[in-house]
Amino acid sequence: MRTSNPTSIAFLSFLGLLCAPCLQAQETAGYSLTLEKDLELVGVPLQHPALSSGPVTAVQSAVVIQWTPSFTDTAFGSALVSGSEYYVEVVGPATHPWLGHRLELDEAATRTRSDHALVATSSPWNTKGPIDSSLVGATIEVRPHITLPYLVDDTLLRRIRNGGENPKSFQFFLPFPGSVSLAAQANLSGSTLLWQELTTGRTLRPEEIILPPGTAFGLKFGDRRGLSRGFSGLVRTAPCPVPLQKGYNYVSYPFPRDLRLGVDWGSSLEGFKSGFIPKGLDRIELCQGVQRKRYALFSATSSGAARWRLINGARTDQWVSPAQYLEKVDVGEGFLIWKEKADPLHIFRIPKT
Repeated sequence: MRTSNPTSIAFLSFLGLLCAPCLQAQETAGYSLTLEKDLELVGVPLQHPALSSGPVTAVQSAVVIQWTPSFTDTAFGSALVSGSEYYVEVVGPATHPWLGHRLELDEAATRTRSDHALVATSSPWNTKGPIDSSLVGATIEVRPHITLPYLVDDTLLRRIRNGGENPKSFQFFLPFPGSVSLAAQANLSGSTLLWQELTTGRTLRPEEIILPPGTAFGLKFGDRRGLSRGFSGLVRTAPCPVPLQKGYNYVSYPFPRDLRLGVDWGSSLEGFKSGFIPKGLDRIELCQGVQRKRYALFSATSSGAARWRLINGARTDQWVSPAQYLEKVDVGEGFLIWKEKADPLHIFRIPKT
């Protein structure tokens, strides 16, 4: 656990970068996650390898995308694993209007195709639309989503079955768009974990437990704190659109490095307004166990430099005095963004050198 930085929530060690024989010659990084506090927000700054890459050649309808994948010996849909969730991501060219945008796949419909066509589905996770001829010429990749079960199922099963912990002692807060946070729990059924909505027991839909790039999830421990997980993934090479709804949004920086506020993100370029008082401004909120620290973009004048300044915890219309500022968010740390108005065009750009 990183202790030198009081805002550190998750300790992420990157076990060296190396060139991988991937579709877009992307870098591979190791990811090691250790969580210890009572409540933590976690992001995943890597992504799974793509199944295939290729150019979009035509848009057949509002949902059917024709393309040339990197393998053509069999229908592309046959490569989709049953039970997995997939998305299309535009990774080039650099000037393409869809660069970085994502579309969710209708896996069942794509599997039934005898050609290589992709069938998209309407989803709140889609970052751009409608699908039309402007998509032609884009280079796309199809990859599986990272999901909450992928990250935590094995650890939870060991702690529940071997450690005797109550599965209901764990609570999860998911980034699925909605007017209120989606709270979940995992219940044991035989040797399988069932993911359910916390208050109603409703089984969660697959799209509710995915973790798209740029999102984060919350984890509240119960009986005993602590969770560790390690895996490897690819470093993204394209900007990452993350539309923001009015109210709270669970987000994280989708690149494997610290997020430098005002340098890589967090300025007027991303639609944030600054002010002399925090009332009515968008906020960044960090969860540190039972504590939550709120920051808004402060500037002494309308044309002056703006910095993320700590708000008085008891009075959200006042700053903490003396002034305290947030300069960066640690790699892999999730955080909340409170938006006064929705911003469907919000984007995380590639880090500056």
